[in-house]
Amino acid sequence: MPTVNDPRTLLQAAVEFHQAGELARAAQLYERVLRLSPADPDALHLFGLVRHQQGAHAEGAAYIRRAVDLIPDNPVLRSNLGDALRRAGEPRAAIEQLRVALALRPDHAGTHLNLGAAYGDIHAHEAALRHAEEAARLAPELAEAHYNLGRALFDQLRLEDAVVAFRAALRRRPDYPAAVDNLLYLLNLIPGLDPWEVAAEHRRVCGHLDHLARPPRKAPGGRPDRLLRIGYVSRDFRAHAVNYFFEPVLAHHDRRRFHICCYSDVESPDTVTVRLKGLADQWRDTVGWSDHRLDQQVRADRVDILVDLGGHTEKNRLMLFARKPAPLQISWLGYPNTTGLAAMDHRIVDGFTAPEGEAFPGREVPLRLPRLFACFRPPGHAPSVSPAPAAKTGQITFGALHKLEKINPAVIRLWSRLLQALPDARLLIARDQIDAWQRQRLEGAFTALGIDPGRLLLRSLNGPTRSFLEQFADIDIFLDVFPWSGHTLACCALWQGAPIITLEGSNHAGRMVSSLLHAVGLEPLIARDEAHYLRVAADLAADIPALAALRANLRHRVAASPLRDEPGFTRALEESYAKAWTERS
Repeated sequence: MPTVNDPRTLLQAAVEFHQAGELARAAQLYERVLRLSPADPDALHLFGLVRHQQGAHAEGAAYIRRAVDLIPDNPVLRSNLGDALRRAGEPRAAIEQLRVALALRPDHAGTHLNLGAAYGDIHAHEAALRHAEEAARLAPELAEAHYNLGRALFDQLRLEDAVVAFRAALRRRPDYPAAVDNLLYLLNLIPGLDPWEVAAEHRRVCGHLDHLARPPRKAPGGRPDRLLRIGYVSRDFRAHAVNYFFEPVLAHHDRRRFHICCYSDVESPDTVTVRLKGLADQWRDTVGWSDHRLDQQVRADRVDILVDLGGHTEKNRLMLFARKPAPLQISWLGYPNTTGLAAMDHRIVDGFTAPEGEAFPGREVPLRLPRLFACFRPPGHAPSVSPAPAAKTGQITFGALHKLEKINPAVIRLWSRLLQALPDARLLIARDQIDAWQRQRLEGAFTALGIDPGRLLLRSLNGPTRSFLEQFADIDIFLDVFPWSGHTLACCALWQGAPIITLEGSNHAGRMVSSLLHAVGLEPLIARDEAHYLRVAADLAADIPALAALRANLRHRVAASPLRDEPGFTRALEESYAKAWTERS
């Protein structure tokens, strides 16, 4: 660190550290400059920028605002202020600053990029796309511009176009983690893609990570006569659907055979976090840790088997797994496809999602459990099962609570055929993503296929409304989606008494719901093709008394099934861990 007290010299040194990515050292020097020269606009801006880049967005915005007050006509300062405000959770204040920046310099790609993201945050979908497209036009070699364009297209559910944009971002920066995750996530959602080609793209896109792997610590061979040390890695150890499946395993692990450590990336812990922490043998809060630091910690903890619960979902830790910190690494729960990593040894499946003897796409070896790939613990706040709505109204209500990106054009076409075949039925779609724009889009899609929008019940789950579990009180028959089936929602639907109809796919993602229907003895609700799907739905809807009787008994059926056998599932999972450990090469 420089020992001089000349502000300009210190500022130049700080900028060099900043440009080299050494943010902490840059921040220290910027602070020294500000102690010597508190009104230096460059130091105020750059210190605010580095704090913003370190994740202290509100603090960063406060310093950049002071610089803007001193130099109000600088568009770059206002653009950076807008980005910091947006990330601090103030998108409307961000838009105000960014519009001023754009008026000062209409051709600034960074301002268009930030403005597009801010409009996206307030669901101004058309404005978000317009500015994202302009950023990509003005800066065609900027990976971030194509990534933001992909996000704007994704928000409009133009999935194929979003894939093109994310691929464009990766051509410019192959190691862009957010573009990798968004691209691969989307490939699971587009109907008609070859599962083998999708798995191959996972391998191609993640191939640049293979060089990160270091030899894991040397571990003893054979079945250990000591505790196997299991590590679970997730950012979802909180009120999140993953814990409907993970918490029962954590609660039932055999502590005579296994030592459990949870590596938690939860930014805002809640009561679920506290509860899970009490069930673990060891707990490490890893928010803000670099992958290198976490890699060192896992090795120091002498973890034998490291389990990822996130896959290519937001803010995952796959870069950690690419480093191979544990001798055996397993993918489970949070993602329905291969991770694409050479360092990931296994992926947990079952005999229905990946039948014995069937070729298995992906780099991982399947770890096939005997009954189900997950058990289910219903949320404690689940309401009682309500009577079948049709028994009161005489009108069948089909329902869907899926993420809107799963309700793709092929799904909409099939559901429209169902509504045409049953002209007295209606369809409830409820999701937090449903805003005025999405409502209009959905109504237009169904209207184009001959469905009166009056037969659609479109509900936003934002604001003061009933929880998603309470929506099942208005649903007679739940409709699954494809190609990525809705496993968590299917579990909840069955628990709330709503039978679910699924179109069985050709890979794990498309077979998850059929797996649980086998488990609860509802195999007749598994459709082989679209015509069969329509027949199953029509037959189920035709007998309202039978539907009401099924609803009244469904929770008892689920409770007595393997889906709710928490101790039995955990024993099977533990045996698979022990077997994989013994057989590892």
